[in-house]
Parts: sequence; structure tokens; C-alpha cells
Amino acid sequence: MAGTVVINAAVPAERDDAFQRERGGGAVSAPMAIAALALLVAIGLGIDGARAAQGLATADAVAEEAARAAGQVLDVAALRGGTTTVDPRGAVAAANAHLAASGVEGTVTLLSGQHIRVETRITRPTVLLGLIGRPSITSTGEADAVLVPIAPNGDPP
Repeated sequence: MAGTVVINAAVPAERDDAFQRERGGGAVSAPMAIAALALLVAIGLGIDGARAAQGLATADAVAEEAARAAGQVLDVAALRGGTTTVDPRGAVAAANAHLAASGVEGTVTLLSGQHIRVETRITRPTVLLGLIGRPSITSTGEADAVLVPIAPNGDPP
């Protein structure tokens, strides 16, 4: 056969064995497996810790905003009489409306006509702690709004 080239594609057995030894068997050493697992745990705990801190900050911020909203609903009749006090129903409704708009659970307590307390709870799912039986983290926040009457000249009474 003129012009035909025959190529022998067979690999000698000794070369094939050497190639397999160089690649290894895909095994992972025990210290490397432990280090990788420790790294994953550290990353997961860092993420869950950050989510918990964010939850606390959010719970406090929403409580402060809701308390501020409640403190702005004044009792007009009492104000005409010279007394600064909140409208109880309106203040609680304003705080609850803010909590609902924020998607946060909470309670609003009117401690006096000038003192409102808002307590909030935010529950978030965990990333890694769910594997050890802690599927969520609950963060709580609290804020008080206290009315301070100011005279028209800017001096407190």
C-alpha cells in the first residue's frame, strides 16, 4: 500500500502504570480533610454571627422608628388644655402600622401619656447552626419614646 501510514496507538503497559502513579488515586489526606471541614465551619459561623448582629441592629432600629412614630401622635384636646400627651389609640396604631410596614413582630406599650415602649422580635433562618439543631436566630430590640414638652421660647418646663 503506497502512501499509507500505519500508527500503532497501543501504549506500553509500563508507561500506563507510571501515568496512574503520577496522577495519584484522588485521595485526600486526613489533615487536609479536617482543615477543609474547619474552614467550612468557621465560614458558616461567621455568616450566622453576622446575620445575628444584623438582626439586632434591625430590631433596635425598627423599634426606635416605631416609638418615634407613636410619639408624634399627640392628643389634640389635651394639648389645647396645656398638657402634652399622646393619643393612646392613635399612638399604638401608628407604632403597629410601622411594625407591620417593616415586616417585624412587636409589642407597643403605653407606659404613661408621655412614655411609649416598643419591643421587637426578628427571626431569621441560620446557615450552619441549623445542622446542629438551631434552625433560626431570634433578635430582639427595644426603644422608648418620651415626650418632653418645650415652651414656645424653647425652654423645657
